[in-house]
Amino acid sequence: MENGLLQVSQLTLAFGQDAPILRELTLDLSPGESIGLVGRSGSGKSLMAAALLGLLPAGARVVSGTARYTEKSGRSIDLLGLNERSMSHLRGRELGLIFQEVQLALNPVLRCGDQLRESVRSLRPDVQDIDAFVRESLDRVELAGSVDHLLKARPAQLSGGQLQRVLIAMALIGRPRLLIADEPTTALDSITQAEIVLLLDRLRKEMQMGILFISHDAALLHRATDRQIHLDPPAATGSPSPKRLPPTAPRSSLRAGPVVLEVSGLRIAYRQGEDLVIDCCSFCLHRGEWVALVGPSGCGKTTIASWLVGLIGGTYDGLSVAEVDVPASSSGQSFREAVGAQVVFQDVAGSLNPELTVGAAVREVTRLHPGGQDHLELLNSLGLDPRVFADRYPHELSGGQQQRVGIARALAARPRILICDEAMSALDPALRDDVQRLLESVCKERGIAVLFITHDLRHVARHADQVLIMEHGQIVERGPAEKLMTAPESSMGRRMLEAARLDIS
Repeated sequence: MENGLLQVSQLTLAFGQDAPILRELTLDLSPGESIGLVGRSGSGKSLMAAALLGLLPAGARVVSGTARYTEKSGRSIDLLGLNERSMSHLRGRELGLIFQEVQLALNPVLRCGDQLRESVRSLRPDVQDIDAFVRESLDRVELAGSVDHLLKARPAQLSGGQLQRVLIAMALIGRPRLLIADEPTTALDSITQAEIVLLLDRLRKEMQMGILFISHDAALLHRATDRQIHLDPPAATGSPSPKRLPPTAPRSSLRAGPVVLEVSGLRIAYRQGEDLVIDCCSFCLHRGEWVALVGPSGCGKTTIASWLVGLIGGTYDGLSVAEVDVPASSSGQSFREAVGAQVVFQDVAGSLNPELTVGAAVREVTRLHPGGQDHLELLNSLGLDPRVFADRYPHELSGGQQQRVGIARALAARPRILICDEAMSALDPALRDDVQRLLESVCKERGIAVLFITHDLRHVARHADQVLIMEHGQIVERGPAEKLMTAPESSMGRRMLEAARLDIS
């Protein structure tokens, strides 16, 4: 392994005696080089990362292969043959990891500053001034302007982009030679995604650090890495171009049904007397219409979704819900029932009870909202044969199957409005399109208005009727998807479109 960092040879992984999930993977990574691993859901991307870190889940095993790694000392070792004690010493010091689910990677009850200091004490006992080191680490990931706030904040008080930068800072505390980035930009808007990609690119060059960048987004990897390895056959059309968004065709089925919900002058503050996080937002949803809500991380998209389902309160100048009287003081359960909104979450696995079977999870909702489809009929309508899936648990399902269960639970409540909060971002393109087509068919048939929160402008261009662009808690532009995805007038719209087209030289 002359001048090499990592050499994986003929790596094959499987669960138990089942057929291999990953078969005979071979790759060579040099210091300062970035390799993209792209593949569909279930192709073994994250399982390979877990194997390199000695974190394979129960039941998974290395069937064959080696993973030779060169330590800082120059010694060459096989990562797959180490015991837990040896691997524990390597994690953080030689091998770094950036998680996909940032909220799950950090302790929700501890301040971010305390978690960073704990990492420094564990990985860098030689550091004398821990606070100065933490500030320097945050400065390295371009968070110098908000250090005081970040150190005091808990994870839920930070935006997705800030959290991802904190995780990168934490991963680099031990100055690892190899960084594994497992879907690090999946839930981020186009602007923040581009910033994180550029940040990782700068850091790996400065630190001569090798990066394994795992993603199902081939276009992202094409512009973010030196070369890519496909864990399943690439599309017949070849490598996707990162230069242009696909052309937007006018939607022939543009919906113009009756108004389901009309809101004017919505204002939300998390606590009385604090600054508004949503300031005078007005919007309208029609029956059967798909409205995209887009904007940078922290602009207020999920806050509006939380208000729509009654999880947080707000004031407004006007609120009209079709065929339902909404008391001016309504909030919580009464507000949720009046508006009739349900949510399909991004982290669908985290939103499903691991102790309930698929059938039981959907049945408990149909019991609370009688008069609709039977839970087994509902599963069947979403392509989940109840004879096969009703008795399975969430961990026994693929990502696409879990997402269908999440949709089934939302539809079982017979909503007038369905909120998809980054519901497709964790799915690979093939699964995403499959689930999207299914959801569009069901919502069109039932006349459900859909508010989908997304950072994927390609997704918006293909599926939205109308688009709302948010910035700093306000809606700064609105209009048909065809116009806003080709010639936006707001500076935020132009920035998002340009970020989505960004190429890294």
